Amino acid sequence: MRGAEANAYAAGLYELALEAKKVPSFQKEMKKVLSLFRENPELLETLSSYSLPEESLNNLVDKLFGDYENKEIPAFLKLLMMKHEIIHFEIIASSFNKLANDFSGVKEGIVYSAEKLSETEIKKIEKAIGDRLGSKVELENHVDHRLIGGVKVYVDDKVFDGTILGKVERLRSTLLKTDGGKI
Repeated sequence: MRGAEANAYAAGLYELALEAKKVPSFQKEMKKVLSLFRENPELLETLSSYSLPEESLNNLVDKLFGDYENKEIPAFLKLLMMKHEIIHFEIIASSFNKLANDFSGVKEGIVYSAEKLSETEIKKIEKAIGDRLGSKVELENHVDHRLIGGVKVYVDDKVFDGTILGKVERLRSTLLKTDGGKI
């Protein structure tokens, strides 16, 4: 799937969310679906199957997502299955999320850390970065064992590097400048 196709599906769902005046609610439910697919990749493979009857796949979607507040979400998943595009759900969800965040004024980013951060730690970092940027920030935690300690945050085109590795690199750079390029 090309980005333009994913964007078209995402834009269609976004228009439905806007019309229903439920963009945040749609976004929350799309994130729940994405999380379920990430935790259970075999489920996405099943829903992508060409060998299972369409009725069985639709029943599975109804069973898994039928209790969602926004009935458009399971209907959207069924459309993606029918068009054999559900395998690209992550790309579509990402595109939808960007549209929803623009609507809500939220900036997304990634926080890299040597170990997995708790939700409380992530919320504190989101608040600190949000205060510096003057907007609400939502961060996704990625673990990078090379960092030794601290965190590195990417939001838009800005980098906030509070890692030990980053401090060592900045110290090295400073020493190279002051020592004529010799260490």
